[in-house]
Amino acid sequence: MLLYTLALLVVPMLVFPELFGTGLAKASLINVFYELAYYGLVIFLLNRRAKLIQLLHAGGICLVYRLGIGAAFGLVVALIYGLDLGVALTMGVSSYLPAIFLHVAATPFVLRPALEQIYGRSSAQRYRTRQPVTVESSQTGRTSIAISREKGVVSEEAGIARLHISDVKAVPVSAAGELVTPKVPLSANGFERAASYIGEHGSVHLACVIDYEGLLLASFRRGEIIPEDWAPFAELFVLGNKGVLDRCELDSPERIEVTLREKRIVIACGESYRLMVISERQSDDFLSIRINQAIEMI
Repeated sequence: MLLYTLALLVVPMLVFPELFGTGLAKASLINVFYELAYYGLVIFLLNRRAKLIQLLHAGGICLVYRLGIGAAFGLVVALIYGLDLGVALTMGVSSYLPAIFLHVAATPFVLRPALEQIYGRSSAQRYRTRQPVTVESSQTGRTSIAISREKGVVSEEAGIARLHISDVKAVPVSAAGELVTPKVPLSANGFERAASYIGEHGSVHLACVIDYEGLLLASFRRGEIIPEDWAPFAELFVLGNKGVLDRCELDSPERIEVTLREKRIVIACGESYRLMVISERQSDDFLSIRINQAIEMI
């Protein structure tokens, strides 16, 4: 961004004081509104998920940045051409149209990386407000899981992890992996139930429910994998495949499966959520059944 900023200062200096048939403009409040509207439109086109308050915030940042660049340009003009400082600053901020047009047009694109970081911090705050539930597994247990001390205690029986809660009666589970009712607290919502249920399968490293903005709603992890690092990639998988399918005039994908040398990634697509599962490549067909049942829970 620093290089682009320097370019915005240098390029107008190369043509100053050429006006290219424009003339010197006068400062006007209506021009500020037009400028803010332009910033909002460009930022919306770059990020269709941006909310109105984000567009207003980002537009204000762009305006302050543009005024700062204009003031810096005016200061350089005053130093080089010996103009009065006040006159030079006025020219850089609101009068010298060739520089102003360039600054206004380029500002939202120059600030795009910084604005995306702002959106990321805002999303992280919303994520902390939602308080997603992460279910972790012991590294030593093949299929053991632990939700929390308030919700229950984990035990292993017949090689499959199950959760014993005072208000949930345990049901025997076949070691062959027959269909069962997930053993999760009755107070848990569909997201938590789905993630916990998939995590009961021993081959699963990560099971997480993600909204369309890439924010975690609930997750299960086994080992040192970090759900927050993987959550944003679910939507990227979907968008990448959707772009190809759109060219072929096909429907959006309902499920995406990626098979790697040692791992398998499954992403199930709902209307307002994504269910991502990372497991061992050799996971059996019962994992697919669990995924289908988890989708019904959600």
